[in-house]
Amino acid sequence: MTRDERWLVATSEYAGLTAYTGGIGTHYAGLLPALVRAGAQVDLLMVGAEELVAESVPGGVVLLDARSRPHRIVTIPDRHVLARAARAGGYDRIFAPEWGAIASSLPRGAPLLTNLATSTSLQNEVAGLSPASFGWRRGAVQVVRSAREHRQIRRSAGVVAISRAMVERSQRLLGRLPPARVVPNTVDIEQVRLLSRASRPPAWWPSSGPVILFVGRLERRKGVLEAMAAFASVSAHHPAAHLVLAGSSGDRRFEPDRAGLLDLVPVGARDRVHLVGHLPAEHLHPCVRAATAVMCPSLWEGFGNAALEAKAVGAAVVVTRGSGFDDFCTDDDDCLMVSPGDAADLARALIRLLDDRALRLRLGQAAARSADAYAPDRVAPLLLRAADELLGPVTPGRRVATSSRPT
Repeated sequence: MTRDERWLVATSEYAGLTAYTGGIGTHYAGLLPALVRAGAQVDLLMVGAEELVAESVPGGVVLLDARSRPHRIVTIPDRHVLARAARAGGYDRIFAPEWGAIASSLPRGAPLLTNLATSTSLQNEVAGLSPASFGWRRGAVQVVRSAREHRQIRRSAGVVAISRAMVERSQRLLGRLPPARVVPNTVDIEQVRLLSRASRPPAWWPSSGPVILFVGRLERRKGVLEAMAAFASVSAHHPAAHLVLAGSSGDRRFEPDRAGLLDLVPVGARDRVHLVGHLPAEHLHPCVRAATAVMCPSLWEGFGNAALEAKAVGAAVVVTRGSGFDDFCTDDDDCLMVSPGDAADLARALIRLLDDRALRLRLGQAAARSADAYAPDRVAPLLLRAADELLGPVTPGRRVATSSRPT
């Protein structure tokens, strides 16, 4: 099937191309090949500081010349690289997240759909930070970046938000938005399941006792403080329980230090807390399968890819209510939901799971079934339909500029 439409997608993360891949990178790596399978032609422009770890993308996605990438998106990015690629290619749809203001230099009237996934101002608000928190020099960068991100959003022909909560929070931050549609994130469900069964957990994985797995960056906004405080209560009821924290760290502005985290746990339980850092997918997913329970206790989450991956594996998951989790999680059906920032509520949910194997099995089986709705080939048609609604359907001969597809 061919839809006779050309997409230019820009991002700074993409699973299989960049060494570090967060939610947006796993989402795009599943979504873009599915768009190709649905009949679209898709070009990918990588914009960011990292060197690429591969020279091509599977699934029929065309990777544009990496030499056009700017060097530092985290400070003042070369915002014109996307505009140059757009002018050269004559695309019907241009799709880019707001993070880093990648598309802020596109002219008004460009067929730009901004993917509302996260923004500097939203991230700082959830973390309880302001530009002043970063010092005057870095704070100034934060102000400039936020202004450019807001400019990109407001100049977009439409916005595609990853959850209803993202639309609502963006409206509170920015006021009126361009026309919006909600299209959920996706992950490669079958690949996640395959990796979860392909090997055993790493050698450091606890050999006995129940294991609670925290998945996410070790930041305050991800609920890591609540996770540690909850484990303190859990360990009193289950003295053999372990806590594994799998997530990257390194930005001290957003996260507590290791000593501060361990101070939240009784001395006798600290040797059962394992901070293992970022785990690549081939190591993470076997850990998810082996865990007794998985928690993603974010204070607020735009969507929550880590929870979706855990559900795909069939894990018993605890998440927080009141943000993006609400779009794909149902309390006491395919997960347990707790109040954000409430360590006592989180501890009760974890103890309940550790005490009740039948509950874990029931939630895990329902989680795996519900995750199927977010497979790439289910989500790609939703994005294509949203693009048609926001930009109008593509008609032959409508493009004002054309060029041969890069190779």
